[in-house]
Amino acid sequence: MKSVILLASLFMSLSASAENWQSFQVEGLNKAQIRQQDIQPHLQQIIDSPVFNVEHIGSSYLGRPIHRIKIGKGSTKLMLWSQMHGDESTATSALFDLMRRMEKDQGWRQSWQDKLTIYMIPMLNPDGAEQATRTNAQGIDINRDARALQTPEGRLLLAQAKELKPDFGFNLHDQNRFYSAGHHNNPATISLLAPAFNDRKSISPARHRAMQIIGVLKEVADARIPEHLGRYDDTYAPRAFGDNLAGMGISTILIESGAHRQDPNRQVAREMNLIMLSAAIDSIQSGSYAKQDLSAYTDIPFNRREAFRDVLMSDLLVKEGSQQYRIDLAIDLNLPNARQPRIKEVGDLTVYSGFFEFDANGWQFQPAKGYTLSDATTLTREDYLALLQQGYGYFASDADKLDNQSGLPMAFSNVSMSDTRPRAGHRAVFFLEHKDGRKIAVIEGLLIDLNSGKVLNSYST
Repeated sequence: MKSVILLASLFMSLSASAENWQSFQVEGLNKAQIRQQDIQPHLQQIIDSPVFNVEHIGSSYLGRPIHRIKIGKGSTKLMLWSQMHGDESTATSALFDLMRRMEKDQGWRQSWQDKLTIYMIPMLNPDGAEQATRTNAQGIDINRDARALQTPEGRLLLAQAKELKPDFGFNLHDQNRFYSAGHHNNPATISLLAPAFNDRKSISPARHRAMQIIGVLKEVADARIPEHLGRYDDTYAPRAFGDNLAGMGISTILIESGAHRQDPNRQVAREMNLIMLSAAIDSIQSGSYAKQDLSAYTDIPFNRREAFRDVLMSDLLVKEGSQQYRIDLAIDLNLPNARQPRIKEVGDLTVYSGFFEFDANGWQFQPAKGYTLSDATTLTREDYLALLQQGYGYFASDADKLDNQSGLPMAFSNVSMSDTRPRAGHRAVFFLEHKDGRKIAVIEGLLIDLNSGKVLNSYST
């Protein structure tokens, strides 16, 4: 009953000032990868706003500026940082959405600005963001640098924690798209953790508060994205910032943004970050989180690694000479850029779920043939489908010789891809032939029905 009352109170608070969460969404950040140039115009608006105080607090290894945005004048301090890993940009977009709400929603801002001081460091790793790499320009994982402090970005974050002495820290990351929300057959769109600060996984007052805040976030997530919430294993990681900041007495909350079906740029997770961070601010300023016991936290199922595959085919027949066998086959689309998707695994894959699933019972694997272009060629949809019907799945020529007017994916390789059987690590270019004569071309992981000419899946998970 207590949980129902808390949830009702929380949503009254949220919905009263935010009927439409998308109204706070900052333009131009619906991208798979956010770089510093993407946030620069929005940062300039924040600098120009009288609501915020912006400081240049340091620079990346390659000299890119790192800023801290401050709002509020209360005694309780919150510190939020994003994109410590350069290729994890969902929460950076969400922080700018949150800042837009802080600026535009005056009534909401006034409810907490005299109680809280909030510090935000968006894009802690701008060099990694520029190259879409997890590490910084030194090749070091900043989140494994809390002790050695070999990176300027890591030294900066620790210095901020020591200077500000925040009561609450929000460590904002992305996780890979293959996590599931516990036993649910759903991707973990959000995963949460109150990190441990020692091997015993002790629960100090600060960690207890972090677990209570996560209890609040769980109720919000359960209402909006049911069965898409997971919890990370809390094994102590002595080099990680979250664990070390928790050891400094900061109530540290890890929020990991993950996949949602048909949402390649993680806009569902982006909106959930905005909603959950708003809920956290409300519960901290009111103190309502203190009414949470730890059951909500412990009820969050542990997320499962490698529970999903991008494309999953089941019960596919393979014939090779006098031998034949049936397999499941998974394809990794190599998102977000979809550069040379490959066969991930073959065999018994019944333990996985697929973002796109294809029942291959009645279908047989067929190798692709290579087609050589001798001259520059313009290929229409009709011409290309005719080549696919003949079993030509890739062009044994340079791509610059061909003007693709078909609107369909094409594969190019100067090395033979005519495998007689599917193998892990090989390019996802082959054919499926049904016993009734229908054919499907699998070109760079996309399935093209050769009867209709339609692509059956896409590069969106």
